[in-house]
Order: sequence, then C-alpha cells, then structure tokens
Amino acid sequence: MGHKTFRLTNLRAARGVLLSLMLGGLMLSLLITGSLRAEEFPAREIKLVVPMAPGGGVDVPARIFADKISKIVGVPVTVVNNSAGGGVAGALSVVQAKPDGYTLLYSPSGTIITKELLNPDLPYRHTDFTAICQAIVMPVAIFVNQDAPWKNLKELVDSGKRNPGQLRVSGATAGGFLQTLTDLFTATAGIDVTVIPSKGGVSQIAALMGGHAELCTDAFSTSVNFLRAGKIRALVSTHKIAGFPAIRTFEEEGYPQVNLKMWHGIFGPKNIPKNILAKLTDAFEKASKDPSLREQLGKLYIIPDYRGSEEAAKLVTTERDITSKILKKSGVI
Repeated sequence: MGHKTFRLTNLRAARGVLLSLMLGGLMLSLLITGSLRAEEFPAREIKLVVPMAPGGGVDVPARIFADKISKIVGVPVTVVNNSAGGGVAGALSVVQAKPDGYTLLYSPSGTIITKELLNPDLPYRHTDFTAICQAIVMPVAIFVNQDAPWKNLKELVDSGKRNPGQLRVSGATAGGFLQTLTDLFTATAGIDVTVIPSKGGVSQIAALMGGHAELCTDAFSTSVNFLRAGKIRALVSTHKIAGFPAIRTFEEEGYPQVNLKMWHGIFGPKNIPKNILAKLTDAFEKASKDPSLREQLGKLYIIPDYRGSEEAAKLVTTERDITSKILKKSGVI
C-alpha cells in the first residue's frame, strides 16, 4: 500500500513538473511571438515631415509619395507640415525622434546642407540624419527674356566676357540653391555678373520680363507657363526635360562642372536599424518605379530619380563640399 501511495505521489509530481514545463514553454513561445510581432515594421502610422508650407513645390511631391508609400507598406503615411524657423523646426523634430522608422523627413537637400553652412548655431548637423534615399530631381534652367539677343548659351557667355559686370541676374536668396547654381555657372564660365536682389519665386521672372535683368535661374516647373506663353526662353538646364528636347544641359554645353542638382530626399533620425532602413528604401524604390507616380510627377516637370541610402549619403557629402566652396568664394560665408 505504501509503495502504491509513493508511486501515485511521484506520478502526480511528474505530471505537475511536465505541466509546468509545458505551460512555461507555451508562455515563452507567446513572449517570443509577441516580441517578433512587436518588431515587425511598419505596424502603425508613419509621419512624413515636410519642412515647408502646404501646397508648395516640396509639399506636393511629398504627398504624392506619401499616398503611394502608404499603399505599398499597408499603413497610413501622413504628411506633417512644419515650416517654423524656415524649416528648421521640422528638420529638428525628425532629428529628435526615436530612430524607429516612424518619423521621416521629406526635404530639399538644402535643409540638410545649406542651412548648416549658413548658420553655425543650427541645432542639427547633416551627420544627425540617416539618408534613406534621393526621391526626385527638379530640372533648373537659366532663362532670358524672349527678346534677348542671345540665342544660345555660348552667345550669352561671349557677351558676358566682352562686357564684365553688365549682365544682370535676377537673384534668388543668397546661399539658396538657385543663387548657388548661378554662382557656380558664372564662375565656371568666367563671367562677372551683377545680381539684382529679388524675393525669389515669380518675382525673379517678373524682373526678367520687365527688363530689370538679363537672366534668371529658376526651377523649370515654376517658369514653364511663361516659357509656353513665349515670354521667356531657356538657354540651358540641369537635366533633359520631356517635351523640350531643344533645351540642352550644362554638360551638353561643355560645362560638366556645373553639376549641382535640385533634389529632394527622404531622411530619418540617426541610427535607424538596418532592417527598418532596408524596408524603407525598398518601399521608396518601388514607389519611384510606379507608372502612376511617374506620370503625376512628370506633369509637374519633376523627375523621379531614386538613389539608395549609401548613394544619397554620398550626395549629401559631395554637395556640401561643392556648396561650401561656392559660398566661401562668393563671400556668403
């Protein structure tokens, strides 16, 4: 009888241990599964910060990308406009965000590069970001009045060399991309020009059409309506432009050194995990190849031009070096 009791007790004890082990294994499995699910990306809304006001030349392509990315990754991608401090607040909010891929910046490269060069007290540096990709490029052209005597870039340059300082440029913001590109071109071509200050945007073209300047550097998308109306002409562009095959590029005109480009990129906080970075770059690459997105952007004369994380990071470094030299030579910094 005592042996039976002992065996029953041992059996119950063994069953208890086995049950405990099974429950423990189940709990461990659930914890692991839950942990893996928690690590899946993306699992919730992604915020795409745009450091510009709604409706402008940065906000519009950002929203086109946000809509397409949302469909690709299966979660909402919400554009958040934060233009305070000239866009600094928006960029800073991304730098300060958790590097989990849920807070990204859609921005012109100048927000990352030029603002740092112009402001030593800027609360962030280009090294505080993860470059996720280049998304688009925007063709930029040098325009002259429709009645200008120069029919091509060579004639303009020859005139500038014969008459130093007499060519007037309707200037953009000092240190901004458009003025920096102008300075790079004139320095490369070896001509001296006089900059006529303007408020940028349409006021630049207005000065050109009003006879207050001989040339103007502007984004093609901003000026194309004036071009179509026959009020201005484009002598050269940073990129080939669909529908305007006669407009030659700087490289075609013999100025490969004029290699700055107006591009928008996707950036995140520093130290985004590699697996999350890979998912983001994959999504933006797929979006850039999507025919409907390319059609939408093409109508705005914006060129989808995906470049991955490593190449985008190199672009930031290269553009920063070029821009720094130009700004120093022109006395801006």
